[in-house]
Amino acid sequence: MKNSFPYPYYFYGSHDSQDTDVLISIPQEDMPTYQEDRKRFVKKLEEEYELSWNVNLVVIKDGIVVDTIYPKTWIDSVNNSLFNTYKLHNNKQLFPLPIKNEVKRNKLLAIYKTMRTVLSMLSRTHYRTTVKPILKGVHHFNLKLEALQKIDFTTIDIFNQDNVKDEDIWKIIAFYIGQNKSLIKNNIEIYTKTDLCNQHPELSDFVYRKEITLELKKTLNEMVYYYIYNILIPYGKYICDGSTLYCLDETIDMKNEISL
Repeated sequence: MKNSFPYPYYFYGSHDSQDTDVLISIPQEDMPTYQEDRKRFVKKLEEEYELSWNVNLVVIKDGIVVDTIYPKTWIDSVNNSLFNTYKLHNNKQLFPLPIKNEVKRNKLLAIYKTMRTVLSMLSRTHYRTTVKPILKGVHHFNLKLEALQKIDFTTIDIFNQDNVKDEDIWKIIAFYIGQNKSLIKNNIEIYTKTDLCNQHPELSDFVYRKEITLELKKTLNEMVYYYIYNILIPYGKYICDGSTLYCLDETIDMKNEISL
């Protein structure tokens, strides 16, 4: 692969993931301008080289990730994830670690991404009338906050998503909530399942796709309740101006999910 593939690539993320997560580093001039074109670029690479990886594109300059595909991930997170988890895949790496150091996280962006992702997972449940109106277009962030407060996970038996299994959705929701809780409350960054379970052992069955019992759903309810009322609401005043969201000294573009 190294001799035939046109770009350097790096394995990252959990060492025991069911998927093989790979970042492909391309020059800025090769990165398409529009996000949909970036996804098509990836699709073309996957087909041409018969890749079975879960692929994302990055542009790296001076040892820092400066561009990637949105809203699949965001620059500061993918930079720090590769920096911290590259070593977990040493036996597969063909290229040296290109990242020099971690970068400061935009916590407001991480909060927004978490909220949008969790609510989108519920768009085909009986909560669809609650979440769909605030997933289309750009709305005040507080509307997403209000929507999450209405969710009772004990009432959800099936998610009805076409391309994602229910067990994967439970894992996604638990991982995002636990990951964001640790980042905002304790300034701890989590990029692997092992680290998440060490920080939040009560979420282990979600993360490892075990049977989701009523008691586990109650546990998730309790964590989300704590997340909302002890972390998100006290975090600061959320101010929206069109598609721009401000809180404390952080600013993001909600439409494109990027730091400003």
